[in-house]
Amino acid sequence: MTKREAPKQITKKNARLISLGMLALSLAIAFVCVKGMLTPIRYDVKVGEASPATILATCEAVDEINTEIMREKARMETGSIYAIDSVKIGEYKRGAEDFFSGIDKLYGKAAANIPEDADIPASAAQWGETLSASAKAALCSSVSPAIDEASLLAVLSSTDDQLQTLKDITMSKLDTALEAGVSEEGRDGLVSSCTREINAMSAIPSGLKKIAVQVFDAFLKPTLSIDASATEAEHAAAIESVEPIVVKKGQVVVEKGSIVSESQFALLESMDLVKGEDSNTNLTFGVLLITLLLFALFAVYMRFMEKETLSSIKQMAIVAVLIMLSCALAYLTNRVDYRFTPILIPVMLCSLLVGEGTAYALTALLSIFFGIMAGGSGSGILGSHCAVMIICNTISGLAAIFALKQAQSRASMIAAGAVGGGYAALVMVALQLMLKTAFWGVMESLAWIFGSAILCALLVTGSLSIWETLFDVATPARLNELSNTNHPLLRQLMVEAPGTYQHSINVAALAEGAAERIGADPLLARVGAYYHDVGKLRRPLYFKENQKNGENIHDSLPPLESAQAIIAHQKDGVTLLTKYKLPSAVIKICGEHHGNSLMTYFYFKAKQADETVKEKGFRYVGNRPSTKESAIVMMADGCEAAVRSLGDTNSAAVEQMVHKIIWGKLNENENMMSNAPLTIAEISEIEKSFLKTFAGLMHDRIEYPNMEDLKA
Repeated sequence: MTKREAPKQITKKNARLISLGMLALSLAIAFVCVKGMLTPIRYDVKVGEASPATILATCEAVDEINTEIMREKARMETGSIYAIDSVKIGEYKRGAEDFFSGIDKLYGKAAANIPEDADIPASAAQWGETLSASAKAALCSSVSPAIDEASLLAVLSSTDDQLQTLKDITMSKLDTALEAGVSEEGRDGLVSSCTREINAMSAIPSGLKKIAVQVFDAFLKPTLSIDASATEAEHAAAIESVEPIVVKKGQVVVEKGSIVSESQFALLESMDLVKGEDSNTNLTFGVLLITLLLFALFAVYMRFMEKETLSSIKQMAIVAVLIMLSCALAYLTNRVDYRFTPILIPVMLCSLLVGEGTAYALTALLSIFFGIMAGGSGSGILGSHCAVMIICNTISGLAAIFALKQAQSRASMIAAGAVGGGYAALVMVALQLMLKTAFWGVMESLAWIFGSAILCALLVTGSLSIWETLFDVATPARLNELSNTNHPLLRQLMVEAPGTYQHSINVAALAEGAAERIGADPLLARVGAYYHDVGKLRRPLYFKENQKNGENIHDSLPPLESAQAIIAHQKDGVTLLTKYKLPSAVIKICGEHHGNSLMTYFYFKAKQADETVKEKGFRYVGNRPSTKESAIVMMADGCEAAVRSLGDTNSAAVEQMVHKIIWGKLNENENMMSNAPLTIAEISEIEKSFLKTFAGLMHDRIEYPNMEDLKA
């Protein structure tokens, strides 16, 4: 019959490969969730065709086309800015002055055309008869602009005062109009207005009024020119005053069956809601690349900063499950509101089940993932929502991890979640104020962030026992529950094996102090010590501490039988703890607290009767301690029993016995500490801690006098 081969142990290298494989699986799930969140439902729409469905905005977007139309309208309504051209004003005034100067000279020129023996005409009719046609034509064209014959005759028949009045009134009105500014559009109206005013004046003879009108028509010209820079500035101000037309998330962009306009199509394109040949290609590669980069950084961190965790298949399985579960949750919660974040579920569970170092890395990883998912789709992917949620998730996770350091009960986990949510809520308020969000919008964001944190904390607290059982993890909360003396096993030990119970309490005090001193887990060491001897419940009277009245059952038993009964308590304890579903870390301490050491007392007693007796029947069948806590409990167990057996409990005797027991475990041929991750320096610290604890356990008490003696 061949001997059964022992199962091969998984090496650290293989364990890391398996861990990386689980990370790769979680990477795939994360990629699917992130891409699914960022990929909108796209529609086959075209400008001028009916929409196949009612399409809602997936994010806040600006209607660029209609906004541009409104801005152009505002620009057009502003018009142009004009500046008065003083050069032109001077030019027009000089022209009018020259005209009137020519008018003043007409009389002299006309008189030169009259024969010397003829009388000077007095009326317009006489001037008309006296001057030849050629003379009149020459006189009319001698001024610029030329006047007609009627105007010429009116000038020649008018007095100097009448002509001066004509000039003064006409030039005054011309000056006023030119200095005020004449636009191209308003010029004709201004000429008409001046003409009406002249025609209404009695101070000017009716024959001369036409000359004034002619001056207005010739010299009342535009003096305003467009000021390009001022006009551009005015237009820019008008455009700036137009608020962008914003389509809110959830708002209808186009109704089903309605004709898609150019502006609606542009909006849909900006939100990435229009089907195209490469609609998903860029997004897929982008999400894949960022997922690979983030997981690469996470893996590198685990490789160099959390080597032990990376080598633990169980712990990495927890991490992988948390990543997959939380990404799926984020996919669902983001459909409700981007501020409804499940970040505290994976972070708190990782801190409790795996360790805070890994929880920090997981916080950074998932905060970025959840932030990107919160951004939505289209152009909003990396918008303000993304940045806000990355910051809030990171702060929330870090604060919760810090708070969990003090969490020793399930109720305190809710408080830790509240701390994380409180910090995140305050950060959210600050960011919303920076973004100039309205008051009620800020309050709404605060409620979402804090409310989701509390909900996450409740879910973590409620589901923790499932995680503890599923992955066999001893969390502080679970260990604290096990340290309660109302636990059935401890109560049974207290009643049926009181000596063993007291021994376990003392061992726990020794182990807890030593574990804390060397940086091991003091809570695990204490709980492991409480339960390390529960196997004695099967035969409590076989153990010295439970025997009464000096009766020792071993006096009537052969050494081998006695040894077998005592040796069995280590295996019986493992069986009992397994039945009560205690964490494997506690069961391991029970199964290793004697290792495979030799029961020397009964072995040498049997040896005296039979020299051929073998060690095998007198040796424990457990494994040697493989953790710091297990090794500490082994040493504390041996030291407590040995010191209790001392008749003389002075400090020197105790110190000598403790030193002998501890270094005896280390110096035995088989070396009980060979598998324990302890250094010589740590073992020395454990010895010092034991001596300090024994000093407290065995201190002298005041001896009270006899009351009868006092009465006497």
